[in-house]
Amino acid sequence: MHILAYCDEDIGVAAGGSRQVLELANALALSGHEVTLVAPQSEQQRVALTPSTQVHTAFVPVVRWGGLRPFSFFWGSLAMLKELLLASRPEVLLWFDSPGQMAPLWALRNSTCPVVYFVNGLPLEEVQGLWRRPPFREWLTHGLRLASRKATALVSVCPEVLVGLRNLEPVDVNRCSVIRNGVDPDRFFPQPQEKVRAELGLTAQGPYIVFVGGFFPWHGLDTLVDAIAAVVKSCPTVQCLLIGDGRTKRALEEQVQRLQLSAHVQFTGRVDFDMVPKWIAASDVCVVLHRQTRSYPGDSMKLWEYLACGRPVVATAGPGYGETVEELRCGLSAKADDPTDLARQLLCLLVDQDLRKSMGERGRTAVVRSHTWAARAAQLERVCYHAIAGMKAAA
Repeated sequence: MHILAYCDEDIGVAAGGSRQVLELANALALSGHEVTLVAPQSEQQRVALTPSTQVHTAFVPVVRWGGLRPFSFFWGSLAMLKELLLASRPEVLLWFDSPGQMAPLWALRNSTCPVVYFVNGLPLEEVQGLWRRPPFREWLTHGLRLASRKATALVSVCPEVLVGLRNLEPVDVNRCSVIRNGVDPDRFFPQPQEKVRAELGLTAQGPYIVFVGGFFPWHGLDTLVDAIAAVVKSCPTVQCLLIGDGRTKRALEEQVQRLQLSAHVQFTGRVDFDMVPKWIAASDVCVVLHRQTRSYPGDSMKLWEYLACGRPVVATAGPGYGETVEELRCGLSAKADDPTDLARQLLCLLVDQDLRKSMGERGRTAVVRSHTWAARAAQLERVCYHAIAGMKAAA
């Protein structure tokens, strides 16, 4: 199958959206499909594609100053899509949605190519700044409706997004599929804890609690810091490693100082993506929290990476997080925004090495069996084939 994929992500940066696009493109290519990926030219000039003769990249030059990036990518990608649709005749267009990018709609006006539309968020809840003003929000919502009408199939990482989408635009539920994020178990795998701690220069006794990811309000890291203040009382040698960066970092640093936790909470900053598995392997317990800042929970990529490394997880109770670790019996759930309950669950794991080991092993087994990017790509492959068959039947 020849798949033309389109995204507005900077795929040279190891962020969640770009990682999803790259991993699915890689997995589809490695399973024998020809994948052409249209994306903006990366500032990093580095694309983390798994070696494969089947993956082709078509980079679109963009202007990155003065707010011109979305407009320059629109016109550049429109010309690129028209050329590729005419020259290579793809069997399906896999459109990874970005709010406001309507180039595929224009390019497909005279095409019968089926469209699989991957929507991970709703514009009304995702956009920031100028784009939140009513005229722009209405325009983005209108674009989402048009794209949904054009799509042969719609996909999201969580069912709540599809429900929200159907509230905006009547969509046949049979056209909708949920495909969650996944993990590469060959990159994220269990490693000897003491060895990686030595490599990373971690000399404190521990135990170690680890969070890896962006510092954003919806990750609830202030709740984690408050919980550490309670954990220290029962486990005075505990260390919490916050690995990453983001817009809440300064507030978190001030919170750590105010609670006199500088000896227990470390900010490592951003680390190279290839080193992330080692930081996870250095942990005793990993944390993934979710604060309800929008109507849908999303799906945390870091959760699958923690589990692939064989580490137990404490996650916020609810869909996509606590429910997942409880179902797989690979961790514990804590009440949302409740540092006391979070501290209780962390201590439950920190004091029981056998429980941590058994949960870690179950998590790794579950991931390898059902939650790899290859498994997700197989789901997406079936959606694409179904879309192709549906378009042929309609024709």
